Amino acid sequence: MEVVGSRDCFICTGLMRKVPKMAESAVRKASHYQFRTFAVGVSLPEGIQDREDELRSDLRLRGNETIKTQTSRLVAARIASELDRRVDRLKPDLTLLIGLGTGEIAVSSRPVFLYGRYTKPPGITQRRELCPECRGKGCRKCRRSGFVRAPSVEEVLRKKLSSFMGSDVMTFTWLGSEDRSSIVFPPGRPFIAEVKCPVKRVSPHAFAAICGGRRVVVSGCRMLKSKPTNLPSFRFKTKIFATAASKVHDKDMARLRETFRRREVRFDRPYDRPASKMVYSVDATVRGRVLAIRAELDGGLPVKRFVSGELVSPSVSEVLKTEVRCRRFDICRVTETRRFEIG
Repeated sequence: MEVVGSRDCFICTGLMRKVPKMAESAVRKASHYQFRTFAVGVSLPEGIQDREDELRSDLRLRGNETIKTQTSRLVAARIASELDRRVDRLKPDLTLLIGLGTGEIAVSSRPVFLYGRYTKPPGITQRRELCPECRGKGCRKCRRSGFVRAPSVEEVLRKKLSSFMGSDVMTFTWLGSEDRSSIVFPPGRPFIAEVKCPVKRVSPHAFAAICGGRRVVVSGCRMLKSKPTNLPSFRFKTKIFATAASKVHDKDMARLRETFRRREVRFDRPYDRPASKMVYSVDATVRGRVLAIRAELDGGLPVKRFVSGELVSPSVSEVLKTEVRCRRFDICRVTETRRFEIG
């Protein structure tokens, strides 16, 4: 693949002269990223592969070394030597794609999966809310963002993790949800953030941020080895503030505690089959028609529907034999009952 006299190579037409500069450029691009392992790929201009195959066929040449493999090997050797990194073709932290014809180098960084927990005061939603005018497409009202300009845990995480890891492209998986009015107490609700194409692959163990004049705290952050194939199951303790349609008596409270002592509850789900979850305990105090209910429930059981009885049985309303409406519920503690399954 080298120049013979003043004529360019029949196969690469002189493109291989560019490889040393490409390798230098690849080192510069890779040095901006934090990584331990990497891989190099090469894309060829049209015609090179055909000419190489033609020459190999005519001369009956054998062997695995081609223009693609040679270019990849030379660039990888330069990166490994100058940055002291290791080649891993199966699961690299960083992948560089060399355009042999264009001279362009595309860099992609393998996603990072971060586990953590958050606490929040009332007045902050868990997720960003779609703009009601454009439903996420972007309009003048939402300043082309597609989302309502309101404080959310997701927005806090997005901004903070972006500043730490150099990427604002991320998706979140939450272990359960709560209302805007809910307080989430320590140790907090677990979440997983998938940060795509990160520049840095580390995150602080804990951080805090002011959101809408209120403080959101994130703690227990750690990197997962890969994307979880199954999320852990969990149970949670909640304090529910509710109002009954008629006066509730102490004997009703006793019946409520007795009914929901490790009791299975069935509920309907939209577009899915009915599900069953466990209620481990319920305790409540009452003043006239105002109830304060402490309960421990399986994750996935809708709290408000468990109180009101909407497509849920048994429910608080059903046991007390009066309509009960949940005004607010707080998350006191979330406990994982099964480990992550990592792919």
